[in-house]
Amino acid sequence: MFFCCIFTGLLYESNAQLTTTSGDFWSKVRFGGNLSLSFSNNRTSVVAAPSAIYQFNEKFSTGLGINFGYNNGLNFEDYIYGVSVISLYTPFRGLQLSVELEETGVTRTVETVVGDITDSYFYPSLFLGGGYQVGGVTIGVRYDLLYDEQKSIYASPFNPFFRVFF
Repeated sequence: MFFCCIFTGLLYESNAQLTTTSGDFWSKVRFGGNLSLSFSNNRTSVVAAPSAIYQFNEKFSTGLGINFGYNNGLNFEDYIYGVSVISLYTPFRGLQLSVELEETGVTRTVETVVGDITDSYFYPSLFLGGGYQVGGVTIGVRYDLLYDEQKSIYASPFNPFFRVFF
């Protein structure tokens, strides 16, 4: 249902775009992003993700973002970078729902008895989220449907977030 609503909004707006000028496009672009902090089981995860979204109408927006972060645990340390595609839906005032696909590169160093082992890999995340929105600020929680405790950059599949768009 959610994806159908987004697709319908995209079709509606793409048809409307045929008759608008390029100046109208930039007036609907909003910049901002989110900050995600996660703490659990001796793990800490801090991720900053600036992004830009296109506001199709008062309910639908979608955009692209980049992310940078740092994680650590009892015997490991991660440096992360990546890209994401995000869609936001505001069904009514105060509630914002989100779907975000994120592809993240990870450089992980694990301390072992025989020395440090470094590994680099890419890890996908698919988040469904919801939050309370006031103006351009949203505070909420998102859930990673692809969470893997061994490879995920997040301490838990649940991630609280603070998102702002101007």
